[in-house]
Amino acid sequence: MLPLALLLFIPQDAPASEKIEIPGTKLSIEMVPLKGGPAKIGSPEEEKGRRKDEAIRELALQPFQIGRSKVTWAEFNGYFETKPAGVDAVTRPTRATAFFGQVEIPSHFLDLKRPVTNVRWHSAMGYCWWLSVKTGRYFRLPTEAEWEYAARAGSTAAAPEPLGDYAWYRDNSDERTHNGGERKPNAFGLYDTLGNLWEYTLEPYPVTGYGPVVRGGCWNSPAAELRFAHRQQIPMEWFEADPNRPRSVWWLTSNGISQGFRVVCVADASDQKEREAYASRLEVKILGNKEKELVIGKSNSLFMQVTGEIKNAGDRALDEVEVMVYYMNPKGQPHLADLTGANKPGQATFSKCWPVLANSYGDPAARVPLKPGGSRAFSVDLPLTFDDVGTEVANQWSGRVTNLKFAK
Repeated sequence: MLPLALLLFIPQDAPASEKIEIPGTKLSIEMVPLKGGPAKIGSPEEEKGRRKDEAIRELALQPFQIGRSKVTWAEFNGYFETKPAGVDAVTRPTRATAFFGQVEIPSHFLDLKRPVTNVRWHSAMGYCWWLSVKTGRYFRLPTEAEWEYAARAGSTAAAPEPLGDYAWYRDNSDERTHNGGERKPNAFGLYDTLGNLWEYTLEPYPVTGYGPVVRGGCWNSPAAELRFAHRQQIPMEWFEADPNRPRSVWWLTSNGISQGFRVVCVADASDQKEREAYASRLEVKILGNKEKELVIGKSNSLFMQVTGEIKNAGDRALDEVEVMVYYMNPKGQPHLADLTGANKPGQATFSKCWPVLANSYGDPAARVPLKPGGSRAFSVDLPLTFDDVGTEVANQWSGRVTNLKFAK
């Protein structure tokens, strides 16, 4: 129950939220349903501070739920403290303090009520996977289109006014993160869509490459960065404080303390068994691979780019398909994390992609439903494995569908 002072801040016409209990824990997450519909994403050419990658696009968004606040440390820590079926204990990050001890981060940033920070995209994606398994729903990160639609809450302005009433940023944050709900919510009842911490989105920048996009600005951002349309690709300097090689794909050891996330839910538990059964009717075929080096400035990072195709061998159309791709070991078993080759055991060697995604921001082809008998190509960048998985194995990579959404 929110304190009365915070209840008074919630707009009277804001959608009623749903409190979702997380089985096996004492935790819950509060989600706000949004109707979707026509949405204008991006900024006009005359907007101050506008960048070239903010071209206006008009989309028709399907309904979705989004977290009222960013995920907190208390919520994220549940990811460590339970062992649900379907999510192997190996495929999760070690505790943050194992990495944070290598840089100077004040302990108060880890307060349980504050938003989780310094996660990388893999950690945020893994948390959504865990949440889906625990609840029977389908959780993921928001697409950029969903994020901006939710953040704007009907506004066509560059940012809310006065900004300090709604967001924590350089001028008012006291150089720290804050609990969700200390500023006013937007018209949808969402807290801190701008400021406090950058938020990860689902799709890469650009769509065909690895480079997660963050939105919304941070507690140490200048006011000019806190615009609804502002898109930020993760700069490689955020990784530079990590002394490990390969760098952790789970945590950022940077003392910038800048990255968090909130979740989206696109399917409830009512059709969980149908979704799980239908996933086996989607054929995943790996077609090729090549090593890929991402170079930004003086930094580089290596990935394995794997291409493939999914085919809908069932009798229902699909609006979303989530595909997990991973290495196979010589025994023909999934290799989801390095155990010996990396300098820290547990380094993830899998990733996910969404070749069918109705609310995609940047891929028009993904917005098209996958009809029965239809096929869809995909490309995904995996962290390189440093374990011996047998480079001569004929089928070194494989994939499976981990979630889906039926078309209405």
